[in-house]
Amino acid sequence: MATAGSEIDIIVLGSGTRVLLAEHSMAGYAVRCRDYFLLLDCGDGVIRRGLEAGLPVITVDAVLFSHLHLDHIADLPPLLWALHGEGRQRAERPLHLFGPPGFRNFFEGLSDLYGNWIAEIAPPIIVREVYSEIFKTGPWQVQALPMNHGMPANGYRLQASQRTLAYTGDTGPCDEIVPLAQDAGLLITECSFPNEHGTWNHLTAGEVGDFAQRARCQRVLLSHLYPESLAADIVAQCREKFSGEIKLAQDLQRLTL
Repeated sequence: MATAGSEIDIIVLGSGTRVLLAEHSMAGYAVRCRDYFLLLDCGDGVIRRGLEAGLPVITVDAVLFSHLHLDHIADLPPLLWALHGEGRQRAERPLHLFGPPGFRNFFEGLSDLYGNWIAEIAPPIIVREVYSEIFKTGPWQVQALPMNHGMPANGYRLQASQRTLAYTGDTGPCDEIVPLAQDAGLLITECSFPNEHGTWNHLTAGEVGDFAQRARCQRVLLSHLYPESLAADIVAQCREKFSGEIKLAQDLQRLTL
């Protein structure tokens, strides 16, 4: 991935959903800016995909969780277990974990379930709940915006080196998607279903195209793909509304920003 001073590198580690598909792990994306390595979500299969991509997964600096559904958070316990057993290669850096309201209780529940070994991980893990606020992590200024998913859920707008990356997590149509994605160089967006299978808590391809056009994004990556989306031409459906570049996410796909 990127070295200090170079462009921002992104690797798709999970382009899928809770549906078990060999080619599509559950949600997760690796992002490196300068020497700072973060994950956007960490669903089942993400750590394995990271190893396949050649990433030093145990050196991750931060994980931004969009919400607490297992297809976005299931690989957190294995990540913590690996950190406890192997130690951290950059021992001076803590691991920062960010999530929406309820995330701290989730993390404390893991500690109660598994015992003292989570507290023994060194350097310490820093847990923070974020919602409708701006915060810093490494070189990134991050804005968390509430999404529409029937539970506390964040989209994240990340800005560094005069570049903007937007990530919806899981959401249905909502007004906050436009400011989340405004003028973004890349929007990583859920596109769970084709137009004919719309639902209130996920986005269709046409809805993605409409929001991306209104936000004036440069590029869109369609991800969080249910079998219905994989069976349809969702790129063409999105293109009916959006005039920018559109890509369909695949595990181990690499992009730059």
